[in-house]
Amino acid sequence: GEDGEDGEKVYERKRGRFSDEDGNLKFVNLIVRFPCCIFWVILLLCILLSFMLIAIVFQEGNPFADPGSQSDLGDERSIQFDSLRLAAKNAEEARDELSTNNAVAIKRQSESADFTYWVFEAETSEGVFGSAESISAMKEAFDLFLEDENFDQYCLLKYPDVSTTTDDSSNNSATTTTTAEPYCEKPTTPLNIYYASEWNTDQVATVLEQLKVPGNIDTFNNLALCYTLQLFCESLSADDISQDDIAWTRELARNLTDIVQYWDGSGEMVSDFTQVTEFAAYLKEISIYKGLVDFGFDIGFSVDNQVSKYSRGLLLWGGPLDTTNVTAEDKEDVDDADSTERKDYIVENFLDEMDKQADGNTHAEINSYYFMGALILEVLLAIVQQDGMLAIFSLVFVFFWLRINTGSWFLSFVGIFEIFFSIPVAWFLFSVVFQIKYFAFLNSLSIFIVAAIGADDIFIFMDAYKQSRHKHPENLVSLETRMSWVYRRTGTAMAITSATTCAAFLCTLITPLVSIQSFGIFAAFVIFIDYVLVMTLFCTSVVIYHNRYENRGCCGCCCTDCTRTDPTPTQAALEAAQSEEDEGAKEERVSEFFRTKVAGFIGGSLRRLVLAIIFLAWIGIAIWQATQIEPTKEAEQFLDENHPLQKSITILNNEFPTAEDDENLRVYYAWGLGEVDRSGVNLLLDPDNSGKAVYLDSFDFNEQCQTELVNVCAKIKIDPQYEGLIKRKDGLGQVFCFMEELGAYNVKGNLNDCDYVQQGEWKNEDWQVAPADLSSIMGDFLQQRSCQQDQTDTISSFYNKELGWDGQTLTYAAISVESLVLNPFSQEPESTTRREYDQFIALSKELDDTVSQYCSGPVIVTDLDGIFVFMNNQRIYVQTAIQSSLLGVSIAFVVLLVSTQVFHIALFASFSIAAVLVSVVGVMVMLGWQLGSIESILIGITAGFSVDYVVHLAHAYETAEGDTAARVSAAFGDMGISVFNGMITSVAASIPLFFCQLQFFAKFGTFLCLTIAFSWIFANFAFMSALAQFKIPLKKGGWRL
Repeated sequence: GEDGEDGEKVYERKRGRFSDEDGNLKFVNLIVRFPCCIFWVILLLCILLSFMLIAIVFQEGNPFADPGSQSDLGDERSIQFDSLRLAAKNAEEARDELSTNNAVAIKRQSESADFTYWVFEAETSEGVFGSAESISAMKEAFDLFLEDENFDQYCLLKYPDVSTTTDDSSNNSATTTTTAEPYCEKPTTPLNIYYASEWNTDQVATVLEQLKVPGNIDTFNNLALCYTLQLFCESLSADDISQDDIAWTRELARNLTDIVQYWDGSGEMVSDFTQVTEFAAYLKEISIYKGLVDFGFDIGFSVDNQVSKYSRGLLLWGGPLDTTNVTAEDKEDVDDADSTERKDYIVENFLDEMDKQADGNTHAEINSYYFMGALILEVLLAIVQQDGMLAIFSLVFVFFWLRINTGSWFLSFVGIFEIFFSIPVAWFLFSVVFQIKYFAFLNSLSIFIVAAIGADDIFIFMDAYKQSRHKHPENLVSLETRMSWVYRRTGTAMAITSATTCAAFLCTLITPLVSIQSFGIFAAFVIFIDYVLVMTLFCTSVVIYHNRYENRGCCGCCCTDCTRTDPTPTQAALEAAQSEEDEGAKEERVSEFFRTKVAGFIGGSLRRLVLAIIFLAWIGIAIWQATQIEPTKEAEQFLDENHPLQKSITILNNEFPTAEDDENLRVYYAWGLGEVDRSGVNLLLDPDNSGKAVYLDSFDFNEQCQTELVNVCAKIKIDPQYEGLIKRKDGLGQVFCFMEELGAYNVKGNLNDCDYVQQGEWKNEDWQVAPADLSSIMGDFLQQRSCQQDQTDTISSFYNKELGWDGQTLTYAAISVESLVLNPFSQEPESTTRREYDQFIALSKELDDTVSQYCSGPVIVTDLDGIFVFMNNQRIYVQTAIQSSLLGVSIAFVVLLVSTQVFHIALFASFSIAAVLVSVVGVMVMLGWQLGSIESILIGITAGFSVDYVVHLAHAYETAEGDTAARVSAAFGDMGISVFNGMITSVAASIPLFFCQLQFFAKFGTFLCLTIAFSWIFANFAFMSALAQFKIPLKKGGWRL
């Protein structure tokens, strides 16, 4: 190009492969000649692809992939997780297939179908049980349900044992069967104690006196398991136990049982509620009774601190609502119908009162929070809708800012159309053309990405069009020539920025996590499609705008006459330029401000020195803060910390100990399985295929293998070394061992006598099952009621993951233990989970030394809730954040070096991007953020967000002519207004996200605002100052290193 005024390059017009004899681009000529035709073809094509997307992708419902399926497929945790999960799935499906046509009779409301959780927080130092008023307020929350006349039609019903008596007094013996009526299961709450149907103050005082004697609690805990429950007496040494201690233990147990039997919540409030609280504190120290009180008192409650700031209660709902014979195929439909009926009952009868109880103004002494399975989805949908409206507001702002800067409603509508439709068109390419089936929830962020980058591209194109009106009169000889100049100038700049941004997002492919890979690929597709639509659809709309609307009033749209204007705006601009009447002066004022004022500010040596000191000081602070970032030490929050649902979940996670009634994480130890076969697995292309289960031919479920399984179960239950690892209930470690029940069944033929099963009397018989006999007894055994969980589940359902019976063979065998610390409902910090995981692995090595040698095969150790997999994912998030950021900066450097062929420009621009990255991380630390999964993902995509402005200015500087000062002035004049508008649009559009309840979007809004603001500041004042300071001359042509 030739040197034009103000250092502007004038593109030479020569005939070439893509240009005609006048040097005009052939594609632009086509657009100028047939603008409406091309416009409608592109528009209709976008709409057609969107409808095709809906028909193809959305036909199966929710298009988003299951986030739980993502893992590092080569990691040990992922391999063992899928090894057992797939094997358990195969066995369960095989059993279901055998029982498909066999209807199972289920008692009405005998199964837990839903729950209502109440969480209470004290407003006074006395705690939630410190006054009659606060205790009464908590009771009101449960009485809403308990006092309703129809509650017994929906509650979880408890079916008493059937009693049978035989009268042999006469010659004709008679058998009488007595069946008691079922009753509603009482809520799990300490209020059952405070509202006991009977409370003997003197008896309680006597027991308290005994418990306060030093050493008595330890003595009782040591002896009670054997001398009150007749369990594991063989573990005690008779020589160290006196008969007086045994008699005292039994007497205290009788007194305690006599007291607790009336804890049913059906009486009046105990007048001496302080004594109730004290008794609960001491009972919490007694191993076989602590399960009665540990659920509802907080983690700080103890004998030394008899104040509980928090309490909780759980009420269970039953199903099925009608007595019915249900097949495996129909059960899901029955459950869905029951869930709908139950939800309607609750909404119609209780929801308003529940909201009133949860209102902070209802009770002065406590704050109440609730959540329920049937209602939580409604709450989350309401949150999503609210946050969706905020996201829409962001897009509305983008639209109006486009309107302000383009001066045309028509161009604004086309601009927002191409931004919005970049998503479905990219989605069509992603899912239909390239057959990538894993569509991650993260991909929804692309709407904000394209809103920021798409608006930026529109501003650049439109500013170039406006500047073409007065820059070079020779470009105004025809619309083809004018638009060719605009197309060349903007096309190259946007191609570089789009390529750099796409490459930065594709850096996410280095992670093994498929959700981040999917996001990176999809975001790159969206950026590419946005670029294509700007250079086609929006370019065509500018031609239409030029021909029909630009010189008319009515805000740049067609209100009356839609014919072509005469003279055209280009002809008018040429006449004005020839007569030196610049009609574009008004539009040039902001550009002139950047060209003169901002460039002039950068041009001063002293001002550059001040800027250098400020930037270096800030970078030093940011680096110091960034190095202080730590992995999160608390469970990650899903909602805003002040949202009632999140507050209740946070209280449950942090303020209560693990209670015996809590459902904690099951960790499985399985024999008979090899590592999952990953052949042909690609989660991007087939999210449902994570491999095939592998079964070991060497697995031998012989009598010695069975014996060792029972022995290790017994050891884990009573060995004190596992007390800090495995949850205890009634003084025993929680171990789920189907072999114990199988052994008892093999001796007695049924599991009707659970005392016989649990006390282990069957071990005195020949209980082992010969492998050849398994097929003959397993069918009936699976239908027996397990002695676990109050006999509410069959063996098949309770041990559905531990039992690898497929109807013909036992493909694997497993035991499971319940973690004391981890639960399946929250995602703990990596350090917490890894500490527990390492202990479970240590236990597996002990099992390998005993069980594995007899069962012939190594042990598989995993949970089936993905907690250990997520633990490894947390580590990957941190690695990905670091690797993606560094790789993104490196790729930006390479793309800039190739496109500008100037080493120092690429280097300074890369330093600017790195400074943005450090600044964003530093501010994250200042805001109190810790490095969780959300933060790691955001840091990983920082480079992709922060390249645009510096690349635009770098390209403008490189393509300008003249010395350094002229280039700086030209770069600011050409791109200053465009990047400024892009910054304003992105920052303002991110502000509504600050108010989202979903933490991912709220943090993304903060991240977007910080990244865009720092990108603009460093590009304009650090990068351009560096170019102005060093004044490195540029050679013409070739590599200018």
